[in-house]
Amino acid sequence: MKILCIADIHGDLAGVKHAREYAEKNGIEDILILGDFPGHGTFHNIAASMEEIRRVLAELKGLNVLAIPGNCDPQSSPALFEEYGVNLHEKIKELGGMELAGYGGSNITPFDTPFEMPEEELYSRLVKLLSSCRLDKTVLAVHCPPNDTNCDKTGNGMHAGSIAVRKALEEFQPILVVCSHIHESGGATDVIGRTIVANVGRLADGCIGVLEPGKNARVTLGNMEQLRL
Repeated sequence: MKILCIADIHGDLAGVKHAREYAEKNGIEDILILGDFPGHGTFHNIAASMEEIRRVLAELKGLNVLAIPGNCDPQSSPALFEEYGVNLHEKIKELGGMELAGYGGSNITPFDTPFEMPEEELYSRLVKLLSSCRLDKTVLAVHCPPNDTNCDKTGNGMHAGSIAVRKALEEFQPILVVCSHIHESGGATDVIGRTIVANVGRLADGCIGVLEPGKNARVTLGNMEQLRL
């Protein structure tokens, strides 16, 4: 079993179609979306953002989709995910011999995006989620990477990831974390204790991850044009 991970769609419906073609070509039936559906000029318009989410989910109809919101997605997006039966936000799903746990949104950004929150709230919600997991079988899907890693460096070298996510990983140590959010660090990996952290990257750059579930779950990062399975 393999799960195609995509993230930071930002209105790139052509990229979603390409991802579907990649999945079908490689016999992949499961897709995990790590948030940020609407375009950069859309995210302050809730109705337009929700419509962009619907377009993406329509494009992936027939595949087994799970999704969490990104910081650019509306607060109401998990309710829409529930309507489509794809919600992973604040949920745990048994999949391929592992537990897949999801939490979306991000810490506070300079951009006043819809689904961001203080570090204290993000930490408390992650603690609640991870406390219910069998950690030796858990893959955590988050939008925002942990702070001070290879996975959260911006273009100017600053670390913009979440302190709360890092603290939760240090305490709970799931086997693997997949994230996105910081486009410039797409394709990067790091390790926090025993936890492997992987930034899937922005779909518009062709970036994807292929997650192989199981007790020794792993993810392969790359570009759709180059990644051969």
